[in-house]
Amino acid sequence: MNELQRTEYLTALGVTSYMPRFCLSLAPEPTQAELPPAIAEAAEVPPVAAVMAAVGAATSTPVTEPVPSAERGRPHSAPEITRVIGSISTEIRAPRVEVELEPVAPPQQINPFVLSCWWLGDELLAVDSREPGSALPVEALFGNIVRALGWHQLATGRDKLKWPLAENPFAAAAGAADARDTCTSWLEAAVARRPVKSIWLMGPQARDFCAPATLEDGVADWNGVQLVALPSLSEMLREPPRKRDVWLLLRKLYPEQTRR
Repeated sequence: MNELQRTEYLTALGVTSYMPRFCLSLAPEPTQAELPPAIAEAAEVPPVAAVMAAVGAATSTPVTEPVPSAERGRPHSAPEITRVIGSISTEIRAPRVEVELEPVAPPQQINPFVLSCWWLGDELLAVDSREPGSALPVEALFGNIVRALGWHQLATGRDKLKWPLAENPFAAAAGAADARDTCTSWLEAAVARRPVKSIWLMGPQARDFCAPATLEDGVADWNGVQLVALPSLSEMLREPPRKRDVWLLLRKLYPEQTRR
């Protein structure tokens, strides 16, 4: 590595090269550093001691006479070499690339909802999308469905999940992805705590945010548990003809329970 390459490396690293203008008292005897071939072939380069002496003389005595044209082709002094090396290093640096940041889309907002849950022994976990304030007899309808399947004597359990979990006006609004993560995690924990054979996801909120697997044709298998997509109890009460479709699907899925 010659002196030009060494200086270029130091300049690229941000290290400033230092050269005293005179020989220091305790410094070793200066030696001639290896110079680039092009400079060495152009003319004989004076030793380092002569360069430092010339620099010292130039800084102490002002120059009043113009430089003769015959001397213009001679090698430059150390400060001149450093200036040239700095300009070369600046030119070879990689150009700065301007990166345009794409705007981040805001989270998809969803309306608050409530999920009502029923456990029927180890047979069923029903998750229903409720409409608060609708004043519909959803409890009575669910009881009729349970009696039609012969599960009305099983041990029951109740739970409720409200989304968002807590309303904080100072926090960022929760989106659909947050609701899906929360509801899916809640369902997985509920099944791990009380295993069942079937899970009914009733209504759009239960299907969209609680389903741990893709529901193809409304039915799917998830780790040995049967997932079934059904209309919510409120939808069946507002549209009575949908009860027939639900009953036909239940007869197909539970032939032994609906044989009567």
